Order: sequence, then C-alpha cells, then structure tokens
Amino acid sequence: MPEGCFAILLTTESDYKVLGYCFKDKLLEFEITSDMFLRLSLDHAKNEFSLLKLKNVKIESYINKFKGKLSRKAYGFIIGLLLNEDDDPEKFRVPLKNSAVALETLSLLDITAEDFQVKLIETYREFLETLTDVLDANSLKDSIINRTKEMLGGGKNERKIAQELLQKIEDNIHIKIAEFYKSAEDSLKYMDYERASKQFSKAADVAEELLEIDLAKSLRERAKLSVKLPDLAKKREEIVKDARNALKKEDFYSAYIYYKRASEISRELMQPDHDEEFALKSKALQDFYNADQKFKKKE
Repeated sequence: MPEGCFAILLTTESDYKVLGYCFKDKLLEFEITSDMFLRLSLDHAKNEFSLLKLKNVKIESYINKFKGKLSRKAYGFIIGLLLNEDDDPEKFRVPLKNSAVALETLSLLDITAEDFQVKLIETYREFLETLTDVLDANSLKDSIINRTKEMLGGGKNERKIAQELLQKIEDNIHIKIAEFYKSAEDSLKYMDYERASKQFSKAADVAEELLEIDLAKSLRERAKLSVKLPDLAKKREEIVKDARNALKKEDFYSAYIYYKRASEISRELMQPDHDEEFALKSKALQDFYNADQKFKKKE
C-alpha cells in the first residue's frame, strides 16, 4: 500500500519547487533531492508516467503539463506516489492522473504551503489511499500509536485520552472496524444493501471511538452509498450502452463524454478497476476525436 505522495512544480525560472508532501506515517523521512529530481525530469521528458526505483521505495509519478498563458511561468507539475516493493505501480496510474486533475484547479503559482498541504492530503485520501489500505489492522494500530505519542507530550486531558486509546488498542478494538467492513462488503455481494449500510455505520462508530475521524467520515459515506448502489449501477449500465451506440454511429465525441461519466460513477461506486477501464476508453476516444478535428481543419 502507498506510503504517501508529493508534488513538484516545474517553474521556468528555476529547476523545480517542491509544493508539498503527504506521508501516511508522519515519522517517514523522505525528501526530493536534486539527483532524484534529475532522474524524474529525464524520465518525464519522454514519458507521461515514470517508475523510479530507489533503495527503500518505488516512486510512480505523473507529469501534468500546463497549456496557454500559464505555461510561460511554469511547465507543469509532477505528482509522485511512494510505493512499497510489493505494490503494483500500474494500478495507481489512473488515480494519479485523477489527482493531478484535482490539483490543477488550484493556483499553484501563488498558493501558500499551508493551503496546498491541506489540499494534497485531501487529494491523497480521495484518490490514492483506498479504504482497504486504511483498514489494515497493523497500519491502523501504528497510526493510532503514533498519534498517542504526540498526545502523551501534551496536557493532562490529552494524556488521559492517549492512555484510553492505547488501552483500546490493547483490547483489539481497532480490529472490529475491519470485521464490520468485511461483513458490509459480504452483504453487498449478496445485494443486501440495507445490512451493508448498517455494518458500514457500525465500523464508523468504532472509528469515531478511536478518534479516527477521517476514516469514520469515509465509512459513513460508504454507508450512505450502499443504499444508492442499485440505482448508480443501473445508471452506469445505461451510460455505457449509450457510449457503445455512439461508437457505432462514429460519434467519438459523445462516446468519450459517456465513458468519462461512466468512469466518474465507477469512482463514486469505489470500483477502481471499472474507473480505470472507462477512463482509459474515454481518454483514447478524446485523443482520437482531437486528432480527427485537426485533420479535418487541414483539409
């Protein structure tokens, strides 16, 4: 599972500017060096995606190139994901690209480091970090223990809360989150959407008890989504059918728009494989449509 991410702005005035980092483990020591940047930039000079293998980590990255007036001040930016040896870089390509699209809407030339950090963390949690990663018992345990280390150095009330959290970890309360989550996923497989929603809510309750507020929020969203799944799945099926019909009529623009919407619904359904499948089809059709339009203008 990913260990974190970073973003680098490629300015025209200097080699680069690190916009920010987001680490799952706050104690992780990682920094973009000039040598590392050189290797990344050389790779991205030819490729949209890059895989850089270092001693203790792999970096899968994506370059987003600016267009128009903005390109006079900066060439674009690179967003990179820190992966472990057993992570498959390929499966993170679409999420990386979606992350770049989200970050592109910011005023990257003027944004403060603090504001960018907030947005980068939000983007990482939305696109790059899956719930199954967060729910890993050991990762969750480590996350809570690391948080208590800071709290134990605080005031009396903070120390009390930290000790209560450590006791709950000792009692394996955190494992219940994954158990409720698995039960919810099993219910979804059998199309028992009401039960799935209740199990996700129970998992959220335990997460709140452990002060994992962001995780609790994600689980509550999953609970709400569960009851909407049948309608969303049906809607996607109709959109994919529209995309195929558009292709038969050689209406590539409409097909690209339909597949893009199917990708967005798949992301809402938290189905990364379908998200990637439809996103790739949409991108291919968009490129084909743009090339076709350029060719027609030359005629």
